[in-house]
Amino acid sequence: MSDSILIIGAGIAGINCALNAAKYGSKVYLVDDTPSIGGMMARLDKTFPTNDCSICIEAPQMYDADNQENIEILTSTEVKKVKAKNGRFEVRLVKKPKYVDEEKCTGCGACVEACPVSVCDEMDGKIGGKRKLIRMAFPQAVPNVVSVDPACRSGEMRATGACIGGCAVDCSQCRECPIALCVKACEKEGKKAIMLWQSGKNFTLEVKSIVVATGIADAKPAGDLLGYGIYDNVITGMQFERLMNAGGPTAGEIIRPSDRRHARKIAWVQCAGRGLAEGKGVPYCSRICCMIATKQVIITKEHDASIEAVVFYNDLKAYGKNFWEFYRKAIDNGVRYVRGRPYQVREDPQTKNLFVRYENLETGKIEIHEVELLVLSIGIIPNEKNEKIARVLNIELDHLGYFKEKDPLTAPLETSVPGIYLCGGATGPIDIAESVVQACAAGMKAVLRS
Repeated sequence: MSDSILIIGAGIAGINCALNAAKYGSKVYLVDDTPSIGGMMARLDKTFPTNDCSICIEAPQMYDADNQENIEILTSTEVKKVKAKNGRFEVRLVKKPKYVDEEKCTGCGACVEACPVSVCDEMDGKIGGKRKLIRMAFPQAVPNVVSVDPACRSGEMRATGACIGGCAVDCSQCRECPIALCVKACEKEGKKAIMLWQSGKNFTLEVKSIVVATGIADAKPAGDLLGYGIYDNVITGMQFERLMNAGGPTAGEIIRPSDRRHARKIAWVQCAGRGLAEGKGVPYCSRICCMIATKQVIITKEHDASIEAVVFYNDLKAYGKNFWEFYRKAIDNGVRYVRGRPYQVREDPQTKNLFVRYENLETGKIEIHEVELLVLSIGIIPNEKNEKIARVLNIELDHLGYFKEKDPLTAPLETSVPGIYLCGGATGPIDIAESVVQACAAGMKAVLRS
């Protein structure tokens, strides 16, 4: 359909862009390279400054996108090549195999229970999160189907106890697997949805507009920043987000990774690693980290008012509507904000408590604060696939790795290529509310293009 729209990235921005464009009658292809739409927001606990449940907001929108007749969701799909043609775009895509028939899978979970191998979850591993080699992305995933880890399918996980990969015949040549426990479990349910012989699929679409909504990512600590990677009880802000999430690996209980004990003295370090030399760390203010930490301390105090919560900061960024009042709410709940610069962390080998040495910027003195859990706000960075997508679309990135707008004042959310637009974290660090506003604007630009 030559008048259709392609949206690259199906986080909160991509979903809202798709819903908005579809309401105006446009055919929308919503593409994401992961097994489910939802992006980072689906893994969060609450949103600031209202502290509403993240998935409670996003799941209905995911459901609407899945049931909107003008939207076609393409997960586990990558854009490989884009060619401008007669004012339109010819887009070549590849759908990676999930090794599951999405039409037959009902998400019952029998195959997940049968899988004999658990590995550390990429996001939750530090705080004890595990996943199976066949899994659902998260309980509210759309589409609500499982996918098989490619490393399991290829036989790489055989040494860890995986039941796939020990056969002399390749799965592409054999359609009846007597070995894989996930296949047996699925067949026992009468579905036969596991397809270990499934291969990738190449296809081409013609669209009039493209919207890039690739989102953002949380940075990784540089080296042994403030004891991260050395001491178990030093974690990142995103890992703490998962720790306090009822759908996370600890069911919302705020515990220490070292001994699984309830943490009662917690400190947050803002701007952790910002501006480190030799290209390490995040060289700019991510804007939203201060409010993320404020949200986390408020929710922590709601979980247990007796918890001692301290936030070390340099400059407080409260730029949005009701953000300052949100900060004041944390103060009223007993949270202590210290304008200080932590530079060293040491651990008591017996108690596993941490001693944070910092410069108090108000007094100029060196002080020490003891905590049981230390949370690092390490900033927001561009999606790691921005560079590849920029090459495919022939559009520019700025010096930080975000997509470059043609002119932020006269042509906001537009690129140097007519018909290609931007929204959400593709343009820079941004919160959820701003992402939704940009998504609606970019969607309208895409719809109105003649």
